[in-house]
Parts: sequence; C-alpha cells; structure tokens
Amino acid sequence: MKVIAAVLLASVLSCGPALGAEFGKWVTESTTDNVLYAATTNDSGALLGEFCFPGNGTCVWLIGMETRCNSGDSYTVLANSDAGSAPLKVLCDGQLENGSYRYVFADFEEIDGMVKRATRIGFAVPLQTDEFRVFRFPLQGAKAAIAIMRSRAERKSNPQGGTKEEIL
Repeated sequence: MKVIAAVLLASVLSCGPALGAEFGKWVTESTTDNVLYAATTNDSGALLGEFCFPGNGTCVWLIGMETRCNSGDSYTVLANSDAGSAPLKVLCDGQLENGSYRYVFADFEEIDGMVKRATRIGFAVPLQTDEFRVFRFPLQGAKAAIAIMRSRAERKSNPQGGTKEEIL
C-alpha cells in the first residue's frame, strides 16, 4: 500500500489534484491506478486528503508537505480547528520526487471526525529546532467530497450482483 500511496501522492502533489467533481475547496477524482481521493491544497501547495483503495477496501488520510521527515518514523502533530484540537500521530511515508514528504495519519477516525466537523483545520508540525511549522487547510466542501468519493469507492469495492465466494 505504501508504494501505491507514494505514486498517487507524487502525481497529485506534482501537478495538483486533477479536476473532477469540485465541492467548495475540495475535489474528488481517481488516479490511473483507480485509487479514489477527496483532497484539497492550501496556498503553499501542501495537500490534505482521504485516499481510498477499492481493491482492498481501505482508506487513509494523508498530508503532503515540504517539512522533512525520516521514512518510517512517527511524529506527533497538533491539529487545531473550530471543532476542537487534538494531538495526532502521523507516520512518515517518505519523500516524493517533487521534494514533498508524505505523512499518513495513524488514527483515521480522529482526523476524519475533525475534518467533517470543522470549517478550517491547521496542523502544527514540530521542526528539528525549537520551532513549529503550521499548515492550514480549508474544509468548505470536504463533507460532500468525502461522501461522494466513499460512495464511489464502496461501489467499486462491492459491485452489485457479484458472485465471488465468501466466508460468513
């Protein structure tokens, strides 16, 4: 999954989210690998989005930014929004060809809930010195974009009329 996420985020961050359905400041689209996403970028080019992999039915929240990290290391970021704040763990998933770094949120439900309840969200990321870098993202349209994207992902994951054997 790391490889798929790397290719996906590299393509999204290098040329911006492909134009698909737009919902406020968010877009939904699928990549050439059929990975679906709902994402936004901020004025600095950082990306926040949910990416779903219909083949295995999983979704992850990712943030892409220029702040360096060591692949495989986990970090704590402080999320703050008009709906509350919380420390969140992110896992560095490496550097992309465009120079940005990809972080995967460890607690899907926590970040998912914050995004759906707020109108704007910011993340304070500790730097190696005694400073923080703050990234802010607009959330206008996020709930609608996520709902549409998840619906499409679910349809792709569970095609109607399927005859695949399963154990219940």
